[in-house]
Amino acid sequence: MTPEGSTSALHEGGRTGLWPAFDTHLRAGLEALEHHHGVLVDGVWGSGRTTLLRALAHTLAGQGASVIRLSPGPGDERRAMSGLAHMLATLPRNLPASLHPAQQSVLHHVMQGDLAPAFPHDVLAVRLATTALLASDDDTRWLLAVDDAQWLDAASADVVQHLAGALAPGRFRTAVTVRTAHQPASGHRAMTEHAPRIGIGMLTLEETVHYLESMGERAATAVPVHRDSGGHPLLVQALAAPPTPDAPGRTARELAASWLATVDEEVRETLALLALAHDPTRLQVRRTWPDRTDAHLAAALEAGILKPLAGDRIVFAARALQSEAAGSGTAFRIAAAHRALAGTTPDPVRAARHQLLGEDRPSPDVLDRADEAAAQARAGGDRALAADILLAAAARTSNGQRPTRLRRLVAAAEDAGAAGRADLALRAADALSATRAGAAEAVALLAVVDASGQELADLDQLLLRARRLARGDAALLAAVDMRSAIRHNLGGRPGEARQAALSAVREASTARLPALKAAALTMQARIERITAHPGAGRTLQLALAVPQSGLPLPLRDTPQYLAVRHALFDDRLDEARTALTGLLPLAEASGSAEDLQEILRSLAELEIRSGNCARALQWSERALSVGRAAGLSLGPAWYTCAMTAMAGSSFDEAARFARLGVLVSREARDLVFTSRNLLALGTVELVTGEPGRAAANLGKVADLEQLQHVRDVTMLRWQPERVEALAATGQQEPAAHLLNALRRTASAQALATGWGAGLDRSEAVLLAHLNRRQEAVVLLERAGEHFHELGLRLEEGRTHLTRGRIERGRRRGAAARSAGERAMTLFEDAGARPWTALVHTFLYAAEEIGAPQGGPAALTVTERRVADVVISGASNKEAAQRLFLSVKTVEATLSRVYRKLDVRSRSQLAAVLRPA
Repeated sequence: MTPEGSTSALHEGGRTGLWPAFDTHLRAGLEALEHHHGVLVDGVWGSGRTTLLRALAHTLAGQGASVIRLSPGPGDERRAMSGLAHMLATLPRNLPASLHPAQQSVLHHVMQGDLAPAFPHDVLAVRLATTALLASDDDTRWLLAVDDAQWLDAASADVVQHLAGALAPGRFRTAVTVRTAHQPASGHRAMTEHAPRIGIGMLTLEETVHYLESMGERAATAVPVHRDSGGHPLLVQALAAPPTPDAPGRTARELAASWLATVDEEVRETLALLALAHDPTRLQVRRTWPDRTDAHLAAALEAGILKPLAGDRIVFAARALQSEAAGSGTAFRIAAAHRALAGTTPDPVRAARHQLLGEDRPSPDVLDRADEAAAQARAGGDRALAADILLAAAARTSNGQRPTRLRRLVAAAEDAGAAGRADLALRAADALSATRAGAAEAVALLAVVDASGQELADLDQLLLRARRLARGDAALLAAVDMRSAIRHNLGGRPGEARQAALSAVREASTARLPALKAAALTMQARIERITAHPGAGRTLQLALAVPQSGLPLPLRDTPQYLAVRHALFDDRLDEARTALTGLLPLAEASGSAEDLQEILRSLAELEIRSGNCARALQWSERALSVGRAAGLSLGPAWYTCAMTAMAGSSFDEAARFARLGVLVSREARDLVFTSRNLLALGTVELVTGEPGRAAANLGKVADLEQLQHVRDVTMLRWQPERVEALAATGQQEPAAHLLNALRRTASAQALATGWGAGLDRSEAVLLAHLNRRQEAVVLLERAGEHFHELGLRLEEGRTHLTRGRIERGRRRGAAARSAGERAMTLFEDAGARPWTALVHTFLYAAEEIGAPQGGPAALTVTERRVADVVISGASNKEAAQRLFLSVKTVEATLSRVYRKLDVRSRSQLAAVLRPA
């Protein structure tokens, strides 16, 4: 049995978990066997190929097929006809009786493995005899299931391929799996030339989140689990739920070792050396270890253990593989490898690190160079590397140099905190705790808090411990209170957050730390804006007036960044763009993952409001990448991805991101981003015709906002969306009550923003549902002008689309089309693809009115365009991309076409539209 045979027990529970695409692959495989009589499945060790092959065989056996199973192993590829011999041995014994004696003799020799020298090696004779054998039973349909066909001998593969073409269509089918990451060519030896291929890949991060949720594990662990597993299903399972006495299984280390064991010992030795390098290239491997050939790397790449990157770079497919490979060498060999890498690594910072790791008792010069290397890494923005070097240097610092060791550990913790690497910060904190470092340990604990980002679970104990260690130190207490303020804010306790910020202001003043005082004032101003405190503006001005001296602040804690956020809240887009353009280089140079992600997310939000969808998507994708690489909580990044996808990608993708964001934020008890992701999800549901679901989710946002005492309506603009959702679900009275309450309490400043225009639009929707459409149109005209003045192009387009729908309800076709075309222009210019698709649907639905009935002439312009693309061979998805429509729109349009033309298939449709 192959190693992945153990996955069969997971088949039933793993379809939607370990293998979320299992059912899709199974359907594709069955279709390939039905129409092409063969299918090739490839993937790396443990990816689920065997499980899929067994499911295919089980399904066809249930349909009456006779299944022949082959599982060649290493070495079989060198034994001619060994595969065919095993195949013949599994056939019913009465079959050979019907063959010519000469053919029986040929097959007997094959099964005995003595083709030579008993008779001349005649492959043609073997082909003919085997074909005659399987053709002798007219009623039998055969399925040959070959697992691990890379070990099938060439002669057997030749016979199998011949059978596929020689027997009547449908009589002989072949399902083949190949263990490979890149080159499934060995599988094609036993297949017909055009057999479809199914490649089984690794789980995505999002699929890992859903698997963890299905197993009752914390979804927030998906980032480290996915990073360490590379998305390998079995590694994901082992890392998510390590084996216990009650639930035995294989550990992640054992699984990684099994994957590594799929290559030979020499390749594993090369991998053990490669695991110690950072971002290596093939050239560096050749320079460092000339005796290690490219063939070793090629074998590891083929096994999926390594994966290629741009610029000749190679990396391990999973961190678990790298850790297992690195730990497989002796201490002597590991040290020797680091010394060798020190001489060939072009980066002086990395070279200094390797030199340090190559010695157990480095000289003072080596340690000094390590300190310099850490400083260079920090200056270059790679704070995680700086932390790693300093931790290694601290571990090699003698006990007689305690102050130097503490200094290195504290600096390592601060670098790790800035980089979002809680694992490195914890290592520093534990080392400081072991030496009873007091205040220094408190600094490290605060770095752990910083590295945790939005992940609030279990931070209370860390802050309490840091506060005890900081007793009597005003500077440290101010730092603790700053983190407490952030903690309370994200947890939905603005009162406690403001009190903590006020305490931090006083303590920073006592300690004469102006930068920390500015940060505390900034936090105070943030809370006051949230709660609509009248002193918010004044507090921010005080923060901006504090001289920026002393220790540099995290960029996200500066008054300058908060001023940008306020500009976005107020829709002062040009001001926000100028400021963010200046802050981005600072964030990139800081080495702080959280700072960089914050700036990128704000840039994405800015471009959404400005109607630059392609640019917004780029910023959000980069923000998500930064968060993944640093291991930050992805609630904020997924919210931004949801909003940018809603603007420029697809509504389905936006809903998917929003659901993921809700899941991880709620789990982390982050009320702020739970609210935001629910808003994104509710908005998608509203604009895609699910107002009931939208009203429910937006109601949850309202509850969370009330729980957090949020009073500033411009920050999270859920109120207009909820009014519209309530009106669309027939709840006109609650909608009017909410609208009137908002009108009574809204400030002039709020009404001057896009929120005020959104309120006008939602009121227009409510009026339309109350059959007061003329009043609704007047309000929409005002809202559209307001959005235009503010430069909010997508909101302006959405307002025109809303007007078009209302005008159509008034049976004013020309006015409806005019409004729709204005919306289309704005959306197309902005690159807002999902909104463009909505307008397409709206505009061309009107074409059906008055269209002639019967025959091709009955089709509208859109229906004819969709039909023409589909009969040209495009799938629904391809047609949607080509016509800038959603897949759902294409499907609905195609259904109308079939109904009008009374056809049931694409071939019938082609015959009607393009008769011969």
